[in-house]
Amino acid sequence: MQTFRVLLENVPAHCGTYRSILKEMTERVNTAPVRVTYKEEEQDGYYLFFFQSWCEEEYDAQTIDWARAFVALSLAEWIMQVKEPEIVEEMAEDLLQAEQLEEEWAIILPYIQRMCQEQEQEPAGGELFTATTRKANVYRKAFTYLEQDRTINVLGFVRFRLQDHWNELFELVESGIDEYLEDKQYQEFVELLRYFIAVQETKQEVVHVVPSVDKPFHLYDKKGDRIWLDQLDAVLSMDEQNCRDEDYLVSALVTLAPESIVLHMATERAGLTQTIRSIFDSRLSTCQSCPICLADRRVLDVHNPTKL
Repeated sequence: MQTFRVLLENVPAHCGTYRSILKEMTERVNTAPVRVTYKEEEQDGYYLFFFQSWCEEEYDAQTIDWARAFVALSLAEWIMQVKEPEIVEEMAEDLLQAEQLEEEWAIILPYIQRMCQEQEQEPAGGELFTATTRKANVYRKAFTYLEQDRTINVLGFVRFRLQDHWNELFELVESGIDEYLEDKQYQEFVELLRYFIAVQETKQEVVHVVPSVDKPFHLYDKKGDRIWLDQLDAVLSMDEQNCRDEDYLVSALVTLAPESIVLHMATERAGLTQTIRSIFDSRLSTCQSCPICLADRRVLDVHNPTKL
């Protein structure tokens, strides 16, 4: 027989969640021929979950660790469901106070949650820090701890054994807030451009935006003649430029202030389409069926510009 003791803070909601996790695991995890049971009791200000396991046949190298794995997995699930959200909120609260963003918490929270669930950048160790990976890391630490000590005080384990976990999570919280601030600045910039366009005198009736192979974009007027923007072309032709080509296209369109914009081969530029539409709104239309679109990125002769 094997025994394990899990000590939780005597918080009804915390204990209730752990109890639900154990119930679900018992129903869906087949540990046969090992049987795992548990009982509960209050003990010295904590709430004790006392696990017992036995094997219907003699333990072997595989089944000897099944009960320990069961308990470790239940702890990893509980930490991810209960403690991680609590600690994320504590981290975010400190950062938001520093940025004076407390009132925007409800808007910022989805950014943090998305970052914690979908993070795809590799940290220094080279391992993806997704929610699944985090749970696996917590499981391994709990599994190793229970090999040395059959009693685990979860509060102490969370505070002292998972410091690397919380440090990496803190970086995700920071990244979520940074992403929100970038989006906020972008939206403010878009609103400024929309106001500028609304009061600016129109310089072109129609501007066609055509992706090309020799430069990111060519611009044409309603007659199909190439619109030459020397300064813009000079920038776009520099390979060393760090700024995005789309930024210069938007600058050109704002300068031209057209009544309408036609974006060709728009299906290849979903992000660009969204950006231009956010600024020019109903002035933008897209095209996928003209000869240029059907020709799929035709090479345009810079020295003898081809009309649309």
